[in-house]
Amino acid sequence: MSKAFTRLAVKFHHLPKYQGYLAILLTIYLIFTVLLGLLLPYVAHKQLPQELSAMLKRPVMLEDVSINPFTLKVSLTGFRVQEKDNTNFIGFTKLSFELDFWRSIINQALSVDHVTLDKPYALLERLNEPDSFTFNFSDIIHELVNREINETLDNQPETPNGLPHIKVKDLSIVNAELVYTDKVTNSRLHYPAMSLHLKAFDTLKKIDSNGNRSNQFSIRFVGENGGEIATQGKLQLSPLNIIGELQLTAIQLPQFWSFIADEVQARLESGQFSFNTHFEILAQADQALQLLTQDGQFSLENISFVDDQNPLLSLPLLSLHGISLNLADKQVKVASVETEKLSLNASLTTEGLDIVSLFMPVVTSAEAQSLKSAQQETASSIREKTGQESEDKQADSAWSAIITSVTVKDYDLNLVENRLTDNTPWRIFPFNLSTGEIRSDLEFPIEYRLDLAINNKGTFQSSGSVDAKQETLKADFTLSKFDLQQIQAYLAPYVNIDLKQGELNTKGSLTVGSNEALHFSGDIRVNNLLVKDKLHKKTLVKWQSMSVNRLVLDQDKHKLSIESIDFTKPYGRIIIAKDKSTNIQALLVKESPDSSSHIPKKTKAKPQTPLEIDIGQIRFNQGSTFFADNSLTPNFAASIEQLEGSIDKLSSTAKRPASVDLKGKIDKYAPVTLKGELNPLLEMPYLDLALNFNSVELTSVNPYSGTYAGYYIDKGQMSLSLNYQLENNKLKGSNHLVVNQLQLGKPSDSSLATSLPVTLAIALLQDRHGVIDLSLDVSGDLNSPSFSFGSIIMTAFTNVITKAVTAPFSLLVGLFGDDEQLDKIAFGPGLAQISADEQEKLATLAKALLNRPKLTLSIEGAIDTMSDTRILKEQLLYQKLADLSQTEVESLPSELSASHFPTEGSLSDALINLYETEMASSASELKLSIERQHTEGAELDQERLQTLWHIALYNFCLNKQAVDDDMLGTLASARASAIKIHLVEVNKIPPSRIFLLNSRIDINHGAQEALLTLGAD
Repeated sequence: MSKAFTRLAVKFHHLPKYQGYLAILLTIYLIFTVLLGLLLPYVAHKQLPQELSAMLKRPVMLEDVSINPFTLKVSLTGFRVQEKDNTNFIGFTKLSFELDFWRSIINQALSVDHVTLDKPYALLERLNEPDSFTFNFSDIIHELVNREINETLDNQPETPNGLPHIKVKDLSIVNAELVYTDKVTNSRLHYPAMSLHLKAFDTLKKIDSNGNRSNQFSIRFVGENGGEIATQGKLQLSPLNIIGELQLTAIQLPQFWSFIADEVQARLESGQFSFNTHFEILAQADQALQLLTQDGQFSLENISFVDDQNPLLSLPLLSLHGISLNLADKQVKVASVETEKLSLNASLTTEGLDIVSLFMPVVTSAEAQSLKSAQQETASSIREKTGQESEDKQADSAWSAIITSVTVKDYDLNLVENRLTDNTPWRIFPFNLSTGEIRSDLEFPIEYRLDLAINNKGTFQSSGSVDAKQETLKADFTLSKFDLQQIQAYLAPYVNIDLKQGELNTKGSLTVGSNEALHFSGDIRVNNLLVKDKLHKKTLVKWQSMSVNRLVLDQDKHKLSIESIDFTKPYGRIIIAKDKSTNIQALLVKESPDSSSHIPKKTKAKPQTPLEIDIGQIRFNQGSTFFADNSLTPNFAASIEQLEGSIDKLSSTAKRPASVDLKGKIDKYAPVTLKGELNPLLEMPYLDLALNFNSVELTSVNPYSGTYAGYYIDKGQMSLSLNYQLENNKLKGSNHLVVNQLQLGKPSDSSLATSLPVTLAIALLQDRHGVIDLSLDVSGDLNSPSFSFGSIIMTAFTNVITKAVTAPFSLLVGLFGDDEQLDKIAFGPGLAQISADEQEKLATLAKALLNRPKLTLSIEGAIDTMSDTRILKEQLLYQKLADLSQTEVESLPSELSASHFPTEGSLSDALINLYETEMASSASELKLSIERQHTEGAELDQERLQTLWHIALYNFCLNKQAVDDDMLGTLASARASAIKIHLVEVNKIPPSRIFLLNSRIDINHGAQEALLTLGAD
């Protein structure tokens, strides 16, 4: 072989020089071809997967590597990185690029004609591990970061020389696929069709405005469930500058909601969003990154949230137009926000809107604590920073946002109110709102216009401005045809009325300030009001119309002024029931435990400046009232018809009182007038009124005469003139009563009739013309009333006093103390002896009984089961010990107890015998047991052992004693007897006035006391 090479070398040396050079060049080219076309692909195919496997800690596969040495085209086929379980991670079908050698030399840049990446894919996963942010590529990132750190430490950093000059004629990524699986939430995102195209790419090329088509890029993502993400434009690397368009079209939102579905109760059933904008990104040395967007459009469509198939919220459209962002200036602008036809279903409870909690993330207690700690640390950090930075710097760093207009159309808000009532539905539809410019710095007020309908039973319109920075509202509003029956549920917990109908209309202007200042000016009108009494099922109040004209309320000045209040056909009804209660008294609902949950708790009111009230005129037209007294037999009823007149100039500040001029007719025939002056709004009210009734038929008051006078009236008329003056809390009044041709009929047999001689009184008062003329004067001080009346008024007071006399217990309470103090006598546990303090109470009671000889007293003993039983057990034990020790109970030591029990002598022997008898056990064994229990501790001397032994003997015997109901009943009876004996023997109350109730049957277990009740003889 060596000879052959020798001969070949000799021949080569004899060749002409040019042939030798050609031969050398040919040989080098052949070697290059072999190395580049065969050896390098072979080495790359063998070594590249191994190196990558070692670096990534995963199996790496590469099916083929080929290099065309003539065209310098490189192809890598079948590249994939697998997970440790041999599932695919990332890879591609084919990567090919073609190096343009000669152009690279001419351009002095690495020139590549075509770069194509075919069907690349990435299968990314978030792992279900304790660290919720662990991915299937987290270890790769960790490894690469560590390697970069190590290399940085080992090698001196080099000064970057700028970007290499690379030119790519065409770069394409086609049919790329991205799959992201979240094993924590069992969610998945799949983009099966992704592509990227880069045309005429030059790393050193600058973007110009001359229509140059170099460095153009386009990227497109298509989702498995629809939706497309696309961007295209121009790219510059140094300095970084990207100008282009971004489009997100019909991106389906449910696929993203699944990532938080387990944390939120509400479920996103459907919805999509779209967004497009022109953008520019610019990054220059020593300058902050700049991001600019213009003419952006954003829309949310067909949003639908449900909860267990129940619709919560749906939003067909929300769109933002003219969006622009300037990162350097920290400014966002939106030309308009438009939204329409939102539908909301929610319930308002004491905790707020229930729908809010459905959208709040579920947080465990540990997470809540962690979040709280993080918030505290963040707040602390912010406080430190704000302490170091000035307000000007903070203002400079703040973002600003401007929304030129907001338009809300046809919102449908369905609320079920459970805060104050039970399931009261409210539907606000349509709800329309439009605003003017809104700025994030809130420097300028926000103009608005609001239009809505309430349950299709009223409309509300308002326009004005809101100054959020100054916290003020200025609004003009109109409420039209609001059906008052809708507020019935809110009245029910407080008043027993049924608001059957009524229509509220109001129009005015309102100004509200942050300092609780409020100013209202407008008119209020309530038409066709009908309010019924729930208890009597009758009309309580009604009117055809009530209008409040030019009402002005200035809360800051504490003033309320009304030009006039007009009532047309007002009607009121007053009823006295059989139990003498009135329908007015029964209007207030008594609070119950069940209903109190909806009634807000009362808070202590702050003292306020009195409100100044000025009412120009109150007018009544075609009014009427009805009065009935059902406590009488027969029932009494009367009405005032054709009520007309007015009250003029009613004021809490005016020096002149209001004038009153009212007139009407009783039962349509007897005139009644009320004239004069009054001012009830002053701190010290004033009145000077004259009330006149003329020719009222007395037969109409037969129910009163028959019930209280004891006789019915067959004939007669009455005229009554009342004149009252109240000034400086001094009352003066004169009552002139004229009764004409009074004739009594038969007696009424009324149990309420007075025992006074009515017939004699009438005979004395009636003149020869059959007229009774009485003048009754009234005078007194309202702060300390003291009145002087005529004989008939005094008779009325006598009747009241007579009734009071028939109620002796009430008089007793009023004259001698509190019934809470006198109706109970307390005893010591297990005792029936009366203490000194209780004897004083009995003395007070006895004094009252002696002053009221018609009163009787009933006594019932009571016990406290726990405390009385304990003492009775001790008494039984002491008696048995006394019997066994052959002594008297009274001779036992006064402080005899478990810890003070003699450890030797007759009592000790008695206790030991009693224990062995009742417990059927040896006392010596108990002693040995106590001694064994203390052997493990400190040494127990005999004296201490004897004490512990007797304590145990005592407690066992005490617990063995049985107290039954008969013994408790005996104690209760003894307590009642002790009180009677004391009242009879000490206080000298006749025994016939004191009765002992049976305390042995149905023993009262209320307390260790005796209960006293009063009666009449």
